[in-house]
Amino acid sequence: MNPSGVFTEASKTHGANINRLPPIDWNVKLYGVHWQKVKPDWFMPMESHIGFEILLILEGCQETVMGQSRYILKQGDIMLISPGFKHENRCLSPEGMTYFTAHFNVDDPLFREEMTLNNRVLFPAGTPDNAKLRSILEDWMVRSTPGGMYSTAERFRFQAGLFELLSLLSQIASDDNAASAGNSPTSVQYAKAIAEAIKQSIKVPSHSGSGSRENVKIEDIAAALGISSGYGLEVFRKVYGMSPRKYMSELKLNEAKVLIAQADLSLQEVAERLGYSHLSHFSRQFKRWTGRSPLQYRQKTPPKT
Repeated sequence: MNPSGVFTEASKTHGANINRLPPIDWNVKLYGVHWQKVKPDWFMPMESHIGFEILLILEGCQETVMGQSRYILKQGDIMLISPGFKHENRCLSPEGMTYFTAHFNVDDPLFREEMTLNNRVLFPAGTPDNAKLRSILEDWMVRSTPGGMYSTAERFRFQAGLFELLSLLSQIASDDNAASAGNSPTSVQYAKAIAEAIKQSIKVPSHSGSGSRENVKIEDIAAALGISSGYGLEVFRKVYGMSPRKYMSELKLNEAKVLIAQADLSLQEVAERLGYSHLSHFSRQFKRWTGRSPLQYRQKTPPKT
């Protein structure tokens, strides 16, 4: 049947040229949805999520640090954080802050690819895309109840809002990617996303204490981006001229040199901050990198306090 409600001749004969809707078999989740008012000293330490997070500032101001980027979110601003991206949040308002947040996920690889290519994080208040996104989030807030008890019909309405949100984000990403197709090749975007994930695994926030950290794996990064590990390795080598492992080693070496030069840190603490459970393992690796042990390097490097 065509849009006017009339069967075409082609559709009557042998089933040719039949208009069909696409089959949909997605695992879609909406979870962790809430809003709250926080005190001026509120702080959320570095974390990452397996799904997407969308955040709306209702009152006040928030600072978000993600990788090497720092964002200041004011009233009405919306932020989208993709899976696997480490970030920390803190309130900047002396009177406190009110925010709304929702965590969601979908296992459709094309959607995740669109989000990765687009890499758009901030939707400032007053922009058309912000207004469209905010209408969906505000509808969720209006429909919420204090007791959290919802009928099946109400749950479907929340899920319908999620599909509307996914459709809108996909359309925004598609428009943005089409506009910048000449400057942002797919391979470059994937390579940058992999490099950023590796940087985040190496960088130690100044406020965090020492503690062992697991090495990031290219397989995990690729899975978070919705691509194969083989393709991730290929595009990374093409853009950066080295493997992700080599890139991570160079970052670790630079970080190790900075930490070793800090006289107030023991070599054991340095090893732990770089993810080594034993100082001997770190010492052997550092000697492979530089030809000197961490102690020898420290003795020949002017101390920093």
